[in-house]
Amino acid sequence: MRREYLQVLNKVLNTIRSLNGVLATEILTQIDKETLIVLESEEENVEFLGFKRHNEGLREALNRDFSIALVFRSSLFPMPHNPPVKLLYRNLIVGEMLYGNTPPSYKGRAVEVFKGFVIYPNLLPRERSERAHVKLVYLKRIPQFISGLDDSIENPVYGDPSPKAHTFILNKLKVSAAFSDIATGIVGFNIRNS
Repeated sequence: MRREYLQVLNKVLNTIRSLNGVLATEILTQIDKETLIVLESEEENVEFLGFKRHNEGLREALNRDFSIALVFRSSLFPMPHNPPVKLLYRNLIVGEMLYGNTPPSYKGRAVEVFKGFVIYPNLLPRERSERAHVKLVYLKRIPQFISGLDDSIENPVYGDPSPKAHTFILNKLKVSAAFSDIATGIVGFNIRNS
């Protein structure tokens, strides 16, 4: 690996490790990335709220030149929450997670399924065959906590892993769930060519 790449990787790792709540980090190998994609694919075939899932954020993070797995305490770590999870029928938002004062994208009737997550029943497809085109999408997020490294990196993205991928990361980084707020994430980025 080129010396400049190692310097940038160390800078990114040091920045992440200095954040509140970070317990462990590790650069993922290509085999790790492939394993995580398989685990994520298995999870995406399991329905949640009656819908299939698609983890855009994790897939994007694993699709960068470098991907870093991290374990952190969610009550302390500056985890990016936006854009939130959306329920999409093709490209139409038919449900979404609303954080804080985020206004809903639809002004009609909304049903809160669980705290902060609403579905817009009037927008859901009526035909059973069309329901297959409704997916719960975990959108890619921008990891603001490494935004100060913009001169060294490009296309940074953050993704939340599914339960199976979460367990894989905990085992890989040798972290036991000693806290009730243990979480995992993947930060992916490319190194800017100078």
